[in-house]
Amino acid sequence: MRKTYKIGEVASILGVSTDTIRYYEKMGIVYSKKDPSNGYRYFTSADIYALLDVLFYRSMDIPVEEVRNIMCSYQHQDVRKLLEEKERQVQAKIQEQQALLSRIRATIEDYRILDESLDVFQVRPMPPMILFHESPADNQAYFNNMIEQENQNPAQAVGSLIESGFIATRNAGGWEMTRLFTAALLSENQKGQFPENGRLVNVPKAVYTVLRSPWGIRMERMLAPVLDYAAGQGLAVKDEIFGLWIFTDYTQPRPLDYVALYLPVE
Repeated sequence: MRKTYKIGEVASILGVSTDTIRYYEKMGIVYSKKDPSNGYRYFTSADIYALLDVLFYRSMDIPVEEVRNIMCSYQHQDVRKLLEEKERQVQAKIQEQQALLSRIRATIEDYRILDESLDVFQVRPMPPMILFHESPADNQAYFNNMIEQENQNPAQAVGSLIESGFIATRNAGGWEMTRLFTAALLSENQKGQFPENGRLVNVPKAVYTVLRSPWGIRMERMLAPVLDYAAGQGLAVKDEIFGLWIFTDYTQPRPLDYVALYLPVE
């Protein structure tokens, strides 16, 4: 077995660049030796084994400074503690990524529903929902709800986070948007389990559809199609409507909101 290797040979054996090896030398993790007869620097087989360990720990995303400690001063108990902390970090990262994946899938599902339900009317139950952050309808409340929704970790929420929404109420002057909220669907195994700051809404019968709504349109005009459908079916309309914003099309001169509507009826 050869006793010494030049840096280029070591790089070839390990499948890394010579710059990488020089960096680990600079960081004091490994050291090359100098041949006094010719002035060339070289590495031994032991150095290559050490570099293999360095690459092993780096493959687990251990910081270079900690790798230096492992190689220079840590005992196996120290390395175990370091790896246990790394395990906790990775587990937290996995949970964050799983929550992100859930949010992506939920949004894809929203857009699939948009395609299937646009201007299609159905009478069906409204899925049980928990309403969070209810507040009077104004721009500041809308912004606050959206920020709360973005900051909330879906993995820690009850149910699956959906879009922000609104409640429209019928009064003497007609229909108007009165409240805003953030909503989460409640799964079957979570019924009866929701935070104190959430309100459960369960509507057994509602007219459901997805409608386009240009910005600035009056609520009466926006709701007209679903109200006309309910009237045509002889359904008695209750005094509030639940809306969920699905998508906003900003390519139009007046942006278009696509809104899922649930009109409770009897």
